[in-house]
Amino acid sequence: MPKTRKKKSSAFESSPVKSVFLFGNPNRGKLDLLWQMEHKYVEMINFNIDVLTGIPDIHLQLIKNDRKNSYVRRLQKQLRPESINSAFCQNAFDAAFTKLSTRLDAVRLEMFKTIDSIFCQSKVLFGLCLDGAGKDEMTACLNEVVRAVRNRKDTAFYLDCIAQLQNMSDDEFNAQMVEFHDLYEMVSIQFKTPHVKSEAIPFDSRLMRIEPSTDTVMPYVITLTNPFVKGNRISIPVNTSRHSLHKIQAGKMAATVTVKPEGTKVRIGWSYAKSFRKPDTAVCMGVDTGIKDSFFLSDGRSIGSMKEVIDYYHREVEPAFAQLSSLRNKKRSISYYVRHHKNLPLDVRRSLIQKMDRLEHMIRTADAPYRKKRTYYNMLNHEIKQDVKTYMSCITHDTLTVLELLDIREFEKSRRLNGDLSTFARGRLQQKLMSELNWYGYDYVEVSPDFTSQTCPICSYRNAENRSTVNSKLFKCGCCGYEDDSDHVGAVNIRNRAADREVLKLCKYAKSHKEMQSRLITLLDDRHLDWQMKQLKTLFPSCRTYELPLSVHGMSMYGM
Repeated sequence: MPKTRKKKSSAFESSPVKSVFLFGNPNRGKLDLLWQMEHKYVEMINFNIDVLTGIPDIHLQLIKNDRKNSYVRRLQKQLRPESINSAFCQNAFDAAFTKLSTRLDAVRLEMFKTIDSIFCQSKVLFGLCLDGAGKDEMTACLNEVVRAVRNRKDTAFYLDCIAQLQNMSDDEFNAQMVEFHDLYEMVSIQFKTPHVKSEAIPFDSRLMRIEPSTDTVMPYVITLTNPFVKGNRISIPVNTSRHSLHKIQAGKMAATVTVKPEGTKVRIGWSYAKSFRKPDTAVCMGVDTGIKDSFFLSDGRSIGSMKEVIDYYHREVEPAFAQLSSLRNKKRSISYYVRHHKNLPLDVRRSLIQKMDRLEHMIRTADAPYRKKRTYYNMLNHEIKQDVKTYMSCITHDTLTVLELLDIREFEKSRRLNGDLSTFARGRLQQKLMSELNWYGYDYVEVSPDFTSQTCPICSYRNAENRSTVNSKLFKCGCCGYEDDSDHVGAVNIRNRAADREVLKLCKYAKSHKEMQSRLITLLDDRHLDWQMKQLKTLFPSCRTYELPLSVHGMSMYGM
């Protein structure tokens, strides 16, 4: 379900993180040791998951992912094998704890869709309910949370939870607890307990050291601690691309790397970050991600076009794969005919088998479809890079970029338009834009895009017929007659929703996408009605509200 992210109200510190990969080619002994590390790490994660799942009074720490809790740390020390490095064991325990925390939070969110209760809305109350706490214990815990939190919004939320608990009778509380536990039993079955088959091993500063290499070929060497033998270390020279090497040398490197053996090599994930202070936003820019135009801005500018990329896909890629699919269908039909006709003459059977071999050879050697697909992706990536670069040059650091929260799960358009939406890679385009905005310190926010291209920005009249069926770029309001480019209308509505508290609120607390759309339709209809009443008051200033005549369709009876 689409959810809105609220605009930040002041300047703040930001530290975006990116990753690069380094690759090493260790000898046989070192490679076997790395594989042994991974197997032991996975085994310890699964063991910790099984143990934590059986502990009844740890749900509060799990839902909060409070790994630094004193009780959790004592438990971690009890489960630690004596013969293995303590830091290695702690990393495995934290990984298991995080996976269980993620599962429990997913269960909570799924339950919140069914019952709108503070016991599902608050993580603290959710964990206390699972731990079997009473009303007085919950109130005392919430009071401690209120004293600890500094955010005013969080304080107000927990104070509201305390008030609801105090106004709740014992019978009502017990009834809600029974309903809560029954629903939890039903929902938790849908989320299986996580078990790991393969996992990259995290090595922090306690277990590894990366230093520049004296070798002219390998730029770095990584030294890893052997968790099974005290004081034993292994060194692996690692290399990377020139581009990644430049990123490593320019950014601030993280203190933790991930090590993953792959075949006869080892892959090391290394993160780097940069910190800066984002300024207050003074300008708001709505961005509509379209099909023909890559970006259409709320100030009327359009950036880039995916028309050539889409045309190439329909002209070259689709026919090539259609031909390949035709060859496969022919081979499949011949194979089916041969299998189900046992009494064929020998020469006919031999001829059909030879034909199948020729078709198989043509399928295996068909390089054109995949070559054209690679060309398509290269064109797409190039266009995305250029369009994002152009947009970044159009804004300043005090600009708030308002984007659509894309959630295209079902296509209900025409077959051609559905193909355009899927091949256009709107998600890839917008993801690239958000990554660049975040990396260079520009603020952005995502809002729900529902009905933004169908709603008039003047009178709030919402109708799919506002967009012309002949020319999809034309927007003409069926009520007030406002005309504009449909993408520009969408960008303006997207920009306006960044500061629309009513829309932000209903999108945040809706349980499902359909419920959010229903509430949004009601809100837009009410706003359109208010606009109608204002227009009527200007025409009939002496009339009272209940005496004003209303038209069936907007203001058409008054020529407006």
